[in-house]
Amino acid sequence: MEYKLIRSKRKSLTISITNGEITVKAPLKTPLSHIEAFIGEKSNWIERKIAEQKRKTDLLSNVIAGECVLYHGAFLKAVGSADHKRIKIDGEYIFIPEKYKDRTAADKALTAFLKRLAENELNILLADVSARTGLGYASFALTNARTKWGSCDGKCNIRLNWRLIMLDAELVEYVLIHELAHTVYHDHSKSFWAEVAKFMPRYNTAKKRLKTYSVLTSMYR
Repeated sequence: MEYKLIRSKRKSLTISITNGEITVKAPLKTPLSHIEAFIGEKSNWIERKIAEQKRKTDLLSNVIAGECVLYHGAFLKAVGSADHKRIKIDGEYIFIPEKYKDRTAADKALTAFLKRLAENELNILLADVSARTGLGYASFALTNARTKWGSCDGKCNIRLNWRLIMLDAELVEYVLIHELAHTVYHDHSKSFWAEVAKFMPRYNTAKKRLKTYSVLTSMYR
């Protein structure tokens, strides 16, 4: 089993898997035999994680390849256009001006475009869900977090990952209710989850499905 080994001043062995690549972090003086034994013990877990990540990337392969853009849970076909000066969504297509000649330029332009939409849409949606649930918050802002879809600090300031705009309505609703529930319970206690369940009884379904889209948080950077 191939892996990347990183030694540092740390006390324990850890394994992480990103895009199918295995990284092992180990203390400076840990014998290689111990590291290999540790990997062997975790082999079943490693295989499960790799398979899980592959399922996610397979689902979003067209988005990862730049052939499609995910918006409100729909896969929009990305089309280079000489007739458009700005990015435009039209039905099942998203037209990208030909002036963005390479993938890097196109992704940068798409990021700016989607962020503008997210700023407006998520602001309105959060205010709506807040009014419906009676759960207030202090402020709202977008975030570019690599692992989180949202956060709520101790002062009830809510931050939402702008990529939420790519997800379907149920998943967005779950994230908003989740963060608003944190204005009451700043933890993940039973009371917190009971608060979430008051407004989304089947939240577990959305919570599990949301993990399928985790690869999106590493895109458009």
